[in-house]
Amino acid sequence: MKKNLDKNDNMFHIDNKKLAAAFDFSTIGIRLFLTIIFILAVSVVHASNAFCETLETESYLVISDIHLTREAQDQATMLEAIIQVAKGKDVVLFLGDNTNNAHTEEHVLMQQWASSIKQLTGAEVYIIPGNHDYSVKMRPDEFCTQYRQYGWEQSFSCDTASASYAVMTKAGVCLLLLDTNKYDNNKLVKSDGGIEGTTLIWLQKVLESLPNETPVIAIGHHPILPSERNARTPGASALSQVLRAYGIGLYLCGHDHGFSIVEQDGLQQITVGQLQNYPGWVGIIEKKADGFLWHTEQIYNPQSSIYRTLREKAYSTARIMAQGALATTPYADDEEAINWFTSVYMLLIDSEMTPEKSAVLLTDENCQKWRNAQTRTVVKEWILNLLENCPKAVHQLYISPSQKHSLEY
Repeated sequence: MKKNLDKNDNMFHIDNKKLAAAFDFSTIGIRLFLTIIFILAVSVVHASNAFCETLETESYLVISDIHLTREAQDQATMLEAIIQVAKGKDVVLFLGDNTNNAHTEEHVLMQQWASSIKQLTGAEVYIIPGNHDYSVKMRPDEFCTQYRQYGWEQSFSCDTASASYAVMTKAGVCLLLLDTNKYDNNKLVKSDGGIEGTTLIWLQKVLESLPNETPVIAIGHHPILPSERNARTPGASALSQVLRAYGIGLYLCGHDHGFSIVEQDGLQQITVGQLQNYPGWVGIIEKKADGFLWHTEQIYNPQSSIYRTLREKAYSTARIMAQGALATTPYADDEEAINWFTSVYMLLIDSEMTPEKSAVLLTDENCQKWRNAQTRTVVKEWILNLLENCPKAVHQLYISPSQKHSLEY
């Protein structure tokens, strides 16, 4: 072995100059390598910080009651308006009554709309059903199947007894998307909805599974406030109690076709109106580090002909509603009572009602006529409830952190 090493001794001999040059080259390479690693590390840290910052805020476009039909001519214009305002938003929420008659063609059109919005804006699209979206052929299980790309596939929990589901957004906000529809004894969906006890049990299990301090927004088609709604919407009181018990302070809904904000015992209910009708608003919610900011956005220029046309139509609708409600009462032809209702309606729909205006209107003799009228419609109850509760202006509202906490009764 020693001999062989002697013969091959030159194999292990390295010139000192060459060794120094090699060492210098290696040192330069190591320094360069370490520099690159440092730059990459800094870049990753900055990118990570930027990513975290984007997750601190999130925006949601809130739309309800578009009532798509097979015949409407202005639906392409409405879709274009939605796409424009949805750009830059993270989530688009459709709060039910997406179709008018639950016809197959209407549901196909709604799915095409959702697909277009998602592709052209990059926003997630979540959809829940309203009473107009159900029919004999379209029940909760079928609805979930047809719209699975718009909420159910992204959900972390689904209610087996309804089309309710829960999703977690990229910013860590839990969206509770509730099916508030209820069937009568003839298996036909009830207009004023209802919340089943089994759905409330599922809801509580979802809330129990969330870490404390998780930001939560509850969403349904039907309003659950004010408390007078309880008689019309079975389960509304129980739902509001569950939300309050878990510290959930924000509930979004539609159904009434007009914008309003009602607060009772710490629960804020924001009702979203129709964007295709006067005043042509959509709702925006922005998640902030310290809560949620709600505001409306006008999609029609107030100086445009379409805006004026929509306002005239709203005024005419108010008069028709008043005349219809009073038709079977002694005030059927009472122009002053009709004008009183119309004035209240336009103030509410314009979000210009104030406590001072409300107090004056409630003491008006025509208000007493409406109280006395034995009308068969819900119009009287609806307008008086809104007036008595003097709804807040809907243009902007800050909602303090609506975070799940442990259940406390």
